[in-house]
Amino acid sequence: MPASPQHEQLSRSMSRYLVLGFALLIVLMSGLAGHAVWHIQELKTRMGDIVDVRNRKIQLATDLQEASYNRHNTLVYQVLAQDAFERDENFQLYIKWGYLVGDARNKLKSLPLDAFERANLMRQDQLVAEIILLQEEISDLAARGEESEARAWLASDLRPLNLQYTEVVEALRRHERDLIRSALEQAQQATFRAVSLHLGLAVALVLLAVAIAGITQRLMNRAARIIYAQVTELEQAGTLLEHQATHDPLTGLANRTLFYRRLEEALQHAREEDFSLAVMYLDLDDFKQINDVFGHAAGDALLQTVARRFHQVLRKSDSTGRLGGDEFALLFVGVEASSCEGLYKKIKREICQPVYHDGASLQPSCSIGYAIYPQDGMTLDDLLNVADARMYAAKRARKQAGGPPPEQALPAMDQPIG
Repeated sequence: MPASPQHEQLSRSMSRYLVLGFALLIVLMSGLAGHAVWHIQELKTRMGDIVDVRNRKIQLATDLQEASYNRHNTLVYQVLAQDAFERDENFQLYIKWGYLVGDARNKLKSLPLDAFERANLMRQDQLVAEIILLQEEISDLAARGEESEARAWLASDLRPLNLQYTEVVEALRRHERDLIRSALEQAQQATFRAVSLHLGLAVALVLLAVAIAGITQRLMNRAARIIYAQVTELEQAGTLLEHQATHDPLTGLANRTLFYRRLEEALQHAREEDFSLAVMYLDLDDFKQINDVFGHAAGDALLQTVARRFHQVLRKSDSTGRLGGDEFALLFVGVEASSCEGLYKKIKREICQPVYHDGASLQPSCSIGYAIYPQDGMTLDDLLNVADARMYAAKRARKQAGGPPPEQALPAMDQPIG
C-alpha cells in the first residue's frame, strides 16, 4: 500500500530531525575534540613557561653559588700566597668572581619574583654587604702582610657568613625545584581531570560518533604521553643539576662543598664511634708549566688521569675531591698515624707514574700534606689548616731542594709545619 502524504511528511520530518541530531552530535564531538586540543596546547604552553623560568632561576642560583665559592677561594689563596705576583693574580680573580656574583644576582632580580624569592634576595643583600666588607678587610690585611690575622678572620668570621649565604642560595634552589614539582603535579591532576571529562563525554556520544570519539581519545592519550615524557625529562634535569652543583665537571670528583660536607659527617661519626681519620691535601707540582708547554688539553687529561688513579688507593669508605685547579683532598676513615707513611708513599707512587697524551709523555709530581684526627685537631678547620700547612711545607722543601725528590717519608708528628 502506498504511503500516505501524512507518512511521507512524517518521514521527511524525522529525517530532518535525525540529520539535525547527527549534525548536532558531530558539532558537539568536534567541539569536544577542539576543546581537548586547545586545553592540551594551553597546558603545554603554560608548563613550558613555568619550567623555563624556574629552570632559569635554578641555573642562576647554581651560577651564583659557584661564583661565590670561587670568590671565597681566591680570597683564601690571596691570603695564603707567599709571592706578591701570585697574590695579585688571585686578587684579580677575586674581582672577576665578584663581578660574576653581582651579574647572577642582577639577572635573578630582573626575573618575575614571588614573595619568598624577594625575601630571599633581600637576605642575600644583607649577607653580601657583610661578606664584601669583611672580604675587603681580609684582603687589606693580606696586602699589608698580616697573614695570620687574615687567616684568623677567614676561619672565625668569614667562613660562617659564607655558610649562611650558601644556605640562603640553596634555599632558593630548593624553592624553585619545589615549585616545578608542584606545577608538574598540578598539571598532572589537570590532565587527568581533562582526560576523565572528555572520555566521559565521548562515552555518552560513542553510539553515534564512534570514530570521532576514538580520535579524541587518541589525542588525549598522546597528550598524556607528552606530559609524562616532560615529567621524566624534568626529573632527569633536576638530578643532573644536583650532580653539577656538587661535583667537579672535569674529573667527576666531589667539589669543595661536597667534600667538606663528607668530612664534617665523617668527623661526627668519628666522635660518636671513637675512631681516627686522615685528611690529605695533594697539589700537583709545576702544573702551570704543563699547561704552558703542552696546552690546556694536556693539563685537563692529566687532571682526569690523576682523578682515576685515586680510585686505585681509595677504599669504598674513603672519599676524594677536587678543591680547585690542581689541588685535591683525600679522606681516609679509620686510618692511624702509623699507617699514613705507607699511604703517602702509595699515593705518591701511583700519581707520579707517567701520563701519555697525544704523543707526549707527561711526568707528574705532587706535594702532599696530611692531618690526623684527633691528634692534629678536633674540628674540620683545624684538620684542613694542618693538612694545608704541611702540603705547602712539602712544596717549599721540594723547591729548596731544587726539584722533586724521588720519594720521601712523611714529616714526623712533632715536626713544625709552618
